[in-house]
Amino acid sequence: MSDSTTVDSSEKVARILSTEWFVDGQLMNIAFTLLEGETYISVNRPVISTYDSDVAGFVAKHGKYLFGTDTYKRAILCVSDIRDIKVDAFGEPLKINVEVEPRDSHTKIFTRYENKNVKRGDTLSILEKEVSADDVLIKVRSQLLNMSTVEQLTLCKSDESKVQE
Repeated sequence: MSDSTTVDSSEKVARILSTEWFVDGQLMNIAFTLLEGETYISVNRPVISTYDSDVAGFVAKHGKYLFGTDTYKRAILCVSDIRDIKVDAFGEPLKINVEVEPRDSHTKIFTRYENKNVKRGDTLSILEKEVSADDVLIKVRSQLLNMSTVEQLTLCKSDESKVQE
């Protein structure tokens, strides 16, 4: 059982996808890239009652980067799989923790090393050697890509009308 600061391992989370993250119909690992200064990847929790209206609002706001005015794609990830992500450096397993923390239907996937959020451009000191956080994050996003399932969905008309109100 998880505490109130994490999402239960039995849940699934969804990453709303951009058309820019696909090449020849294949999702690329850029879909799970942290932008400069970010410490988490944004995802949503489909089990939360406001999920449909929250996604409808996001699609309405960012529709030109998605797949149409009422169609979008999402990558589904199992929280238990996310927590099982392992990263090695110098042939040794790192104490990397990938955690999913709730914020209502919006949720965040954090990568942490020694209880600190890892972000692009950081340097991690591991086994008295320096490792680029970017190298660690590339390994994490590659695993997120491999464990994701892409779905295409159409917004419900009732969800679209909630956004316009």
